[in-house]
Amino acid sequence: MKNVKKIIAVLLASVVFFAAVPFKGNNNTVLADVTYVDKEQKVPNFIDGINAFIDRIYYIALGRTTDPDGRFTWFNHIIYDGYTGADLVRGFLFSPEFLNKNCTNEEFVEILYQVILDRHADPEGMATWTQALRDGQSRQSVIDGFLGSVEWANLCLIYGIPSGNTATPSIAILPTDRSRSFAQWLYYATYARMPGDQDIHDWGTQLSNLQLSGTDLARQFFFSPEINNLSNYDFLVRLYRSVLDREPNGDFDSCLAMLNNGTVTRESVFVMATESVQWAQTCGGFGLLR
Repeated sequence: MKNVKKIIAVLLASVVFFAAVPFKGNNNTVLADVTYVDKEQKVPNFIDGINAFIDRIYYIALGRTTDPDGRFTWFNHIIYDGYTGADLVRGFLFSPEFLNKNCTNEEFVEILYQVILDRHADPEGMATWTQALRDGQSRQSVIDGFLGSVEWANLCLIYGIPSGNTATPSIAILPTDRSRSFAQWLYYATYARMPGDQDIHDWGTQLSNLQLSGTDLARQFFFSPEINNLSNYDFLVRLYRSVLDREPNGDFDSCLAMLNNGTVTRESVFVMATESVQWAQTCGGFGLLR
């Protein structure tokens, strides 16, 4: 693996915010042909970033400002229900409010360019997509075509929201202090010791680039050989103190009893813990989605 810290130091000295990191799926190969971005220069606040992402779709697709109830609903879908950027786009563009606008093909394509590609339609693109619609291609398939673009993957990565497509972004995100802090905190809570600096940097990078979610990293830790060798009691104590962010009390004894008699598995307990509101809020506190 390339010397990440050396590359960052050189690029930051040039006042260009770059980071040498991988970012497609769980592929840990460093990519050399991407543009590297300091996300905190663009979207400094995690919650504000999500709200801005929602607001821009309201304004472009529906032509109005976001109402409080709408923002609350979509925000919770992203934070707690795992909605992707693509889910939001489809939700807005197939909503009764949008359908009632009765957009022409040209208006529809222009909206897709602005919402998904973050730019106005170019003449060639406008001609190609409107002709496809006239030839019988459905609006849903056209939306899917736009959502499969690299530009959409880049836009969502900047806002810290999964794009919902399989396109490889052409940018990568510099790991944030909060993503590194999350990795360090979770490691310590799981293993009761500090990780190495390079590990912190690598996990922080993967989290910032949506290679790993908070739950993905927790799974790596809690199902490692070291933790697998712990007793059910020790496993559960560490899960409570990290994922559930509280001391083992209340339902701890009953949960431990079920683990010991085989009624539930560690996997099922882990899934229930990571699907909790508390875990989503903990990850959000570090500027991450669970």
